[in-house]
Amino acid sequence: MRESGPLSSIPWQGSGIGYRAELKKAIWEHVDEIDCLEIITDRYVENPQLIEEVEALCDSFRVIPHGIGLSVGSPRTSSTYLRDIKRISDITKSPYYSEHLCLTRAPGLEIGHLSPIWFTEEVLENTIANVQQIQDVLGKPLILENVTYPFEIPGADMPQAEFFHRMVTATGCGILLDITNVFINASNHGFSAEEFLDQMPLDNVVQLHMSGGYSVEDGEIVDGHCRPPEEGIWKLLEAFAKRSKVLGSILEHDADFPSDFSILLSTLAKTREILGWSQQPVYAEGQAVLA
Repeated sequence: MRESGPLSSIPWQGSGIGYRAELKKAIWEHVDEIDCLEIITDRYVENPQLIEEVEALCDSFRVIPHGIGLSVGSPRTSSTYLRDIKRISDITKSPYYSEHLCLTRAPGLEIGHLSPIWFTEEVLENTIANVQQIQDVLGKPLILENVTYPFEIPGADMPQAEFFHRMVTATGCGILLDITNVFINASNHGFSAEEFLDQMPLDNVVQLHMSGGYSVEDGEIVDGHCRPPEEGIWKLLEAFAKRSKVLGSILEHDADFPSDFSILLSTLAKTREILGWSQQPVYAEGQAVLA
């Protein structure tokens, strides 16, 4: 992590899981084996009657809000949506807010999914302005996630890694590095996942995402969030661990929930082992050091 700036004061979050209604009972039965939870902010924006659920989770877990509707690559962000997510973010008292580096809407159009952005100078300038506004409103660092994409948008001015470099330098924001998304994009588009890691500003990576997907008939891998991570994803996590430190990791599992919750708990444990979290780090001047 950076030695100065807003990211340097973020405390260790540990190995956790995305909170889903289907996992609620099992999560509460295994509080001591889960370091943190990630909630989908939009669920509570759309269902404000569930706010008490967030408050209850915060009493027992570190809770990280994760959004899907900021659309930081759009010409502008929604002030109403920003106000709504700030309410959830404030309840969690989280040290950062996470989202995706993507488009979810265009003027007059709701896209309905996490669409990749065009890596141009104009989009970079606009994204920087949006990130600065979001961080000012939320009063905490924003960390942005790399997304999967079915094809590369032609006519880019720069590669994705350069876009991330320039964005974090200009705004001080962090990165949510989705290890599975890197693996999938590398597999589907024929590039080296480890070389991509080497090109990224890893000092700004605050948190990771892990998940498992599936292959379709043409060999394309889909990020289904429905299976444990495959061996290639674990190897890529090991490659990351040799290059950088990180403060948190979340397992995303959104479908085909296993009847045996220990399958998911074992994934959290394996993540801890690979990242060197056999015990909780203690802190000296904001930096995590294993006791």
